[in-house]
Amino acid sequence: MERNKGLSNFHTHCGLDDGTGTMEEYVLSALSKGFDALGFSCHAPGTLNDGWHMKKEDFPYYLEEIDRLRNLYRDRIEIYVGLELDFLDDTEELVGNEYRDQLDYTIASVHVMKHAKSDTYLSIDGPIEEFETLLHDNFNGIIQQFVGHYYEMVERMMSLYSFDILGHCDVIKKRNGENRYFDPSAPWYAKLTKSMLKAAKKHKVRIEVNTGGIARGATQESYPSVEMIEECAQLGIPLTLSSDAHQSSHIDFYFSQADDQLVQAGYRNIDILQHGMWQSVSIV
Repeated sequence: MERNKGLSNFHTHCGLDDGTGTMEEYVLSALSKGFDALGFSCHAPGTLNDGWHMKKEDFPYYLEEIDRLRNLYRDRIEIYVGLELDFLDDTEELVGNEYRDQLDYTIASVHVMKHAKSDTYLSIDGPIEEFETLLHDNFNGIIQQFVGHYYEMVERMMSLYSFDILGHCDVIKKRNGENRYFDPSAPWYAKLTKSMLKAAKKHKVRIEVNTGGIARGATQESYPSVEMIEECAQLGIPLTLSSDAHQSSHIDFYFSQADDQLVQAGYRNIDILQHGMWQSVSIV
């Protein structure tokens, strides 16, 4: 379907973290696709020196370049500066939270868990080897405990911190293609997701519908799932639509289909940053 309003995306990476290309390439792609607004959200620098987070020394350039692009294209598109922050389960730190006063918005996500044996952080949505190491070493191969700990982390993060967007809230399913590890229709899994969404409602959290897993061939559905989007609608949780773009051509990937899914779930509006404020805009 065609949207009444212009497009926007606030979950955007680039060559300064694990994305590819310059920020200007993303801006030009957004302009070519009729975007009204674009926000950059590189993985925040800080505790996690793992190659996929921005380096601390690049942060000043990040701010300067976004400011340059904002001024250069100010008559054509609104450009915002954000970061994607990471919650750590052992210290309860939200990595990058110290940069908040220099940003227009923040995304908070859970990407990693502390691996007990090596005392290092391993990713839950990165290499399958890291996922399986966490599963077997931290949880004795019991997937219900692994998934439960993930959703517990998301709930703790929401209770401890304020932020603008909850990132890919069910990313624990990323390596679960063809239900390799668990059945998402199982009652135990539905109980965990419903608990997390109720916590999001309680803490007035805005959730993104993230199409990045589809764009990169990791999943066949958005984060969150259609069933969870329907639950969000019943709870009245505000949603925003994000592509989690790691290359400029993916900036609006699957947006039309995602809009249709949102409307079918009962949504008529999504949240976007507009004129410096979060506002609800029509998608029908």
